[in-house]
Amino acid sequence: MMLHLSMQAQITQRQSLVFTPQLQQAIKLLLLNNFELSSYAEKVAEENPFVEVETPKAMPRLAMVGGQADHGDYDPIAHIADTSDQSFQAQIFRQVEDLLPDAASRAIGYALASHLEPTGWITEPLDAIADNMGVDWARAEQVLMQLQKAEPAGLFARNLTECLKLQVRGPAVEAARLHTLIDNLALIQAGELGALRRKLNCTQEELGQALRQLRGLDPKPGLGLGGADVMPVRAPDLRAYQDASGDWVAELNNATLPVIKVDETLGRRVRKLTMEDADREFVRTSLGTARWLGRAIAQRNETSIKVAAEIVRYQKAFLENGMQHMRPLKLKAIADAVGVHESTISRVTSSMMMQTPQGCFPLKVFFSTAINTDQSDEGASARVVREKIREMVGGETPTRPLSDDRITQLLTGEGFRIARRTVAKYRKMDRIPSSSERRRHAKIASVL
Repeated sequence: MMLHLSMQAQITQRQSLVFTPQLQQAIKLLLLNNFELSSYAEKVAEENPFVEVETPKAMPRLAMVGGQADHGDYDPIAHIADTSDQSFQAQIFRQVEDLLPDAASRAIGYALASHLEPTGWITEPLDAIADNMGVDWARAEQVLMQLQKAEPAGLFARNLTECLKLQVRGPAVEAARLHTLIDNLALIQAGELGALRRKLNCTQEELGQALRQLRGLDPKPGLGLGGADVMPVRAPDLRAYQDASGDWVAELNNATLPVIKVDETLGRRVRKLTMEDADREFVRTSLGTARWLGRAIAQRNETSIKVAAEIVRYQKAFLENGMQHMRPLKLKAIADAVGVHESTISRVTSSMMMQTPQGCFPLKVFFSTAINTDQSDEGASARVVREKIREMVGGETPTRPLSDDRITQLLTGEGFRIARRTVAKYRKMDRIPSSSERRRHAKIASVL
């Protein structure tokens, strides 16, 4: 048996998707809402001399999730004072300087302040901070106790108990009761009012007063100084409304979109003056990038409006009558209607918001799975079921809260074919406490 080896060339064809830098950027544009798109375009313009960007100067409409707020052409930005020196860190460091008189203490204070969480707590172990600075633990604690006099009260606490106790003010008897309550938060959580009265040696009325005072304390005082990144209320990216003929229309909010212009005149002028090959290549590449950005944003806007228009067409009943009429909807249905891949729909709906007569909602709200019902072959949107659960819990007798089993029975009676575990899942998704927790809360509320 002989083995013959030979070499031959074969030509074959195959299709593959190459993720070029421009394709990756185009995909990124789909993930941005209008304001993020403006920021991105401004960044490109800083690096590309041939790109001019006209960005929105104001927010013509303020939109809040679940409700409507229309302020016409009112520009809230113009009425906000300059607070560049009022940041969380700036306010904290000023208090370090005020509370610590000598330079050595301030050095420790600055280190402690740099570890302050947005909530106002220090979660890094004090001994670790002291070791890193090369100072004695007792000295670091001494400085920390001085900093705990900062305002609002509760800053520089190391845990919830310390945070609340730092805020206790008033007569000694009331302060002692509050300290005892803070030391027994587990009993409050369990609703053990009798055990709490015994520990405080007080009447039901005095316990109620102490609980009201406790509820007035702030577990996260740092947030009052702007210690958290709060998502600003912003204008919607899209609007859905009925036109004069009664047809539903979806449109982009052009007041929040950047306008991209390519300075072709500058490009021609620079090309005439440029002699070096490297410079010519830079001009050619920069002009190409500028033109591509304009086309890419236009494509992004076209895709967004197509998706929004199809959502509006599908969810017409919701737009006219509210959440109870939301239809179940999957990404694939919109993808098939628009003629794009499901991943494109997912990207478009990841961060954009649409103003509707029912309020301003993220586009993702309009998608949900179907729950089988006796009334419809299509089924009901899971969001409709979640809304019904919230209504049932909101209307229950506080001392006799509805269990998940009872909610399931009530929903079944209305024609929804749903399992108890699904009810429990939706309840947890909406952060509704269990029936036992709601009963305990009602018990505590009865003495407040």
